[in-house]
Amino acid sequence: MILVGVLKEELRLLLSGIKKIFQSRRYRIMIKVTHIITSLNSGGAESMLYKLLKYSNSKKYTNEVICLLDKGIYGEKIEKMGIKVTVLNLNKGNIIGALYKARKVCEKSDIVNSWLYHSDLVGFFVSKVLLRKKLIWNVRHSNLDKSANKKTTLLIVKLNAMLSRYVDCITYNSNKANYVHNQIGYTGNRSVVLSNGFELNEFTPNNLSREKLHKSFDINDSEKLLITVGRWDPQKDYENLLKSLSILKQNSINFKLIMVGTNLDWNNTALNKLIEGYNLVENVLLLGRQDNIPELLSAADIYVSSSLGESFSNSIGEAMACQLPCIVTDVGDSAIIVGDCGEIVPSQNSEELSNALSYYIKMDNSNLQRIGRKARKRVVENYDIINIAQLFESNYTETFRISR
Repeated sequence: MILVGVLKEELRLLLSGIKKIFQSRRYRIMIKVTHIITSLNSGGAESMLYKLLKYSNSKKYTNEVICLLDKGIYGEKIEKMGIKVTVLNLNKGNIIGALYKARKVCEKSDIVNSWLYHSDLVGFFVSKVLLRKKLIWNVRHSNLDKSANKKTTLLIVKLNAMLSRYVDCITYNSNKANYVHNQIGYTGNRSVVLSNGFELNEFTPNNLSREKLHKSFDINDSEKLLITVGRWDPQKDYENLLKSLSILKQNSINFKLIMVGTNLDWNNTALNKLIEGYNLVENVLLLGRQDNIPELLSAADIYVSSSLGESFSNSIGEAMACQLPCIVTDVGDSAIIVGDCGEIVPSQNSEELSNALSYYIKMDNSNLQRIGRKARKRVVENYDIINIAQLFESNYTETFRISR
């Protein structure tokens, strides 16, 4: 009996030791994800990738990034987190070399996660043709109209649709994107909708910034300050916005609009002509690309989006996090994001957009603030980046599990 007891104790200690070894960092199963993205300049996909890496669970996942073109504004930030960024400098003369360079990076990956159409195509060739790796496509677009997209982009979309049946998982950042791509033949073994997430500790209302910037922009008490954030792109339909503002001005409604984003500045000749043509020079402030977006949002009273195409707008969610009521067009999942915290109007309809803006501009500040508080609450409950990052990583685990 004594011998049996000793043997049991020895076995218990042995099993305990083995358990500790496999629970240690050295022996823990880590899932390695290599992300492929076109560039790391300012944009919704680039921003979301950066946030996803920032809030990644480093005890379970390791990440690496391949950039087709350049490091942009996020490359250095990602490297400062200790994550390797490989730039392919892809062009017509080095396609084969770039693909094999990407292959080498992905050799030890468990999952290749590509972002946007061009990277999805590159990711397919690297992970499915040159290697045998699990592949996740990240689709973040919902407007495939010919008038709003380049011919080459639409051609790649058609090619990707034919290849999609071999993709292990396709993630969409909106329900609308999922629907639109299913209609044109995107299949995939699995499809998952994973929305964008927001850093709620960074995007938060700031009354001090509001007072400071109101003085800086010379906003008087009778004016409401509107803001829109984006880049100069046909999908944003800024002419629709400016036309709606000209209607407000004709009706003697006081307002100023801040336009923030790449190429939204006075060097943009086409934009300047629109502003002058609609007699809005005194009403519009062009700030170009800025890094202090939370402060600028906090300074405003109302956020406006005039897009004719969105999937899941980062800017709308960030504005809501800063307690702004949002007037947005009914594109992508914008109506789902905003809910009852603003107004949804048809796209490409300046009259409807103008009417909605007029209603909110005339609204008293207490009601605007009440709606703004409700907007932040909605984002906190549904789009906290910490929770969204966990959903992304759960999808990695599920894809990895199926692959074993």
